[in-house]
Amino acid sequence: MTEHPRTAIDEGKPRKGWFFNPYTQISLSIVFATAAQLLLKKGADAAVGDVWLGVEGLRSGWVWLGIVAMVTSLFSWLYGLRFVALNVAFNLAGMVQVLVPLASWLLLGERIGPTRLCGILLVCAGVFTVAKPLMRLEEKL
Repeated sequence: MTEHPRTAIDEGKPRKGWFFNPYTQISLSIVFATAAQLLLKKGADAAVGDVWLGVEGLRSGWVWLGIVAMVTSLFSWLYGLRFVALNVAFNLAGMVQVLVPLASWLLLGERIGPTRLCGILLVCAGVFTVAKPLMRLEEKL
């Protein structure tokens, strides 16, 4: 019986190329998670009738696109987690809390009040404050 050729992933190293960079994958996961929320909202708003049970929503193409975006986000997230510490990756994922409201404002016309805007700025500050030193430390290892 022959062994399969070993790949970089088998040895715990990310594949070569920018697309396979773990931070690229985590960033893609964040973008796809944001897109998923917007698409699911669009699908929920398109629902017809007074009673909206989750099964009815599956008739909407927006909901299906949201599901695809969520699954894509999951795969990118899992790839990134193989090579990045969870405490760094999870902190970076906090950017979803920033991107969803901003995208909702830009694309769906939702309002962002002053209190929410302050919260968004605090989340940004927290993500950058915690992630920057952790990423530097991880790069040294």
